[in-house]
Amino acid sequence: MPGHEKLTGVTLADTSEPTPPGLGWPARESALNQPRRAVIAAVELVVAAALVWLALWLYGRGTPELSKIAERPDLDFRHYAGNWIGGAVLAGTLALLLLLDAGRQLALAVRTRRRRA
Repeated sequence: MPGHEKLTGVTLADTSEPTPPGLGWPARESALNQPRRAVIAAVELVVAAALVWLALWLYGRGTPELSKIAERPDLDFRHYAGNWIGGAVLAGTLALLLLLDAGRQLALAVRTRRRRA
């Protein structure tokens, strides 16, 4: 492209502008494979199990069976309460997110570093 021949071979050291602070590569603080991540994954699994139990309990509260009609005992009537079922869906969604994060934490806990050849 015309006009770019002047910029060939120019480095940041050749310019008169100072390097802005905080725009360099971030320093690597620690390795990804940390055994404490396995403990975090175990805690998340326990909390996810409690959330699944909560979701089932909330759904049971949200779908009570209504009284039967004496003439038609074969009919089952249920009332669906949206607030209880919505809470069950929320608890189930949180449990799923915790399960996904627990899998990620566990994968990072056991990941090994590549050997340099």
